[in-house]
Amino acid sequence: MKFEFKKLGLLDEATLELADLTLICGENNTGKTYATYAVYGFLRSWRRLLQMVLAQEIEAIAKAEGAYKFDLQEMFHRKVNDYLAKLGEKYISLLPRTFAANKSFFDGVRVVVSVNDTLDFSGTPFQRTIKDGPAGKVLATLSKESDSNVLELLIADDSLLRSPFSGLSHFVVDAMADIVFSPYLPDTHVSSAERTGAAIFRRELDIARTRMLEKLSNMDSKEIKQNPFKLLEQVDAGYAWPVEDNVDFIRQLEDIDKQTGQLATETPALLQAFDAIIGGSYKVIKDMGLVFQPKGSGKPRFSMNESSSCIRALLDVGFYLRCKAKPGDVFIIDEPELNLHPRNQRAFARLVARMVNAGVRVFITTHSDYLIKEFNTLIMLAQNTAHTKTMQQTHGYADEELLNPQRVRLYMTGTELKAASVKGKRATRINTLKPATIYPDRGIEVTTFDTTIEEMNAIQSEILYGGDL
Repeated sequence: MKFEFKKLGLLDEATLELADLTLICGENNTGKTYATYAVYGFLRSWRRLLQMVLAQEIEAIAKAEGAYKFDLQEMFHRKVNDYLAKLGEKYISLLPRTFAANKSFFDGVRVVVSVNDTLDFSGTPFQRTIKDGPAGKVLATLSKESDSNVLELLIADDSLLRSPFSGLSHFVVDAMADIVFSPYLPDTHVSSAERTGAAIFRRELDIARTRMLEKLSNMDSKEIKQNPFKLLEQVDAGYAWPVEDNVDFIRQLEDIDKQTGQLATETPALLQAFDAIIGGSYKVIKDMGLVFQPKGSGKPRFSMNESSSCIRALLDVGFYLRCKAKPGDVFIIDEPELNLHPRNQRAFARLVARMVNAGVRVFITTHSDYLIKEFNTLIMLAQNTAHTKTMQQTHGYADEELLNPQRVRLYMTGTELKAASVKGKRATRINTLKPATIYPDRGIEVTTFDTTIEEMNAIQSEILYGGDL
């Protein structure tokens, strides 16, 4: 999946192609967050955007055919990128909400989304019923046979056709989203840089309630009665989507504790690797709530207020892995090194590799040289030579922790010269994302870290050896 951005915050132009492991590095205030939030916002909202793009087309086809019957091959074969381009255009209107920023900040923004693969959806069966009332009366059925390209809506209650609020096109588009587009646009979980604070204040951080109370206090009762929708319009603002969704997830941890995700069921060793990083596990105890239980018998439990910053920083990650994660997901984490000792940063890199090899696509922004160096080790060990096998065994790396370099992409924020579009004009320097070179035998070449490290080494060498002996 490829994203192309123009005039997105601090990024003048940038192309970002998601791999199984995608990393963005760079100095502060150079555009990492803009790219990350924009990707998350699109993956969060594409179903809503698809409704906007397809609804009229669905109604037009139904009117022309005299039935809700759709040939998906005819509609979408080799046209998925055309529709993704339309979704990108529509998405621009949601950027102010994605970033919780002023609309004028996104004047001139361009977003283009595309995919390389063409998937065959003809073999995908589908069936969904539309029901009404407490008795669950079936109003209609959407179905597609496994050997057919036709999606058909069979209506059991004719009153559904006469209702102006039936929303039939909505159900049809939702089915098309599942059959045609969801293989390209996976479910996404985000772990924002604000996660540590959210772990402490999760009970107080009812964002929706807080915004509602704030707006209510600024409106009189007469105004609310005359236009209640105005209140809803004003409430839909506040925090950027990644922050808001991360906080909402953390607030629900006690509720989702009893769930077990597909990834946890299929790869329990991954959870063991996570527990080794935090030195224990998270538990929800009756009358105590959410606690951290250190490894070892007889050790006391700690509330989140009493726990270390490392425990709080990885709280939502632990619950996501245990309760929600499944192969095919995209997991976005902003600065995973927050509050982690270098040893645990290395361990987290190995955990990420396990996630990637278990089928979860991971997207990371980072300032950590330790994290990158450990990824380099995992890439180098994947060469599968006699020597690397010996090193792997000597240093205790599991096969599930090795990284194929072809599955990894790293981008660095930086500047480059762009040729002028008009002859005779000077080239201009633009802010962009620059792909790093990845070598199977050396790992990732990250100049943004190397330059700083070399400068520090040079200063220390001069201090040590530059004076009089």
